[in-house]
Amino acid sequence: MFKLIGVLVALYTALAVLRGEVFAKHRAWGQTVRRDERPRYFWAVIGVYSLLALALFFVF
Repeated sequence: MFKLIGVLVALYTALAVLRGEVFAKHRAWGQTVRRDERPRYFWAVIGVYSLLALALFFVF
C-alpha cells in the first residue's frame, strides 16, 4: 500500500516540475508555489516531496 502511495507522490512531483507549480502546506491551509515566482521555495518543496516518495517506496 505504501509503495502505491510513494508512486503516486512521485508522479505528482514529476507533474509539478513539468507544470512549474506545486501545492505546499502554508499555515492552516496551503498555497500554490510557482517556479517562476519563488524558485528556491519551489525546489525545496519538490525536494521534500521527492524524499517523501522515496521513503514511502523503500522504507515502509
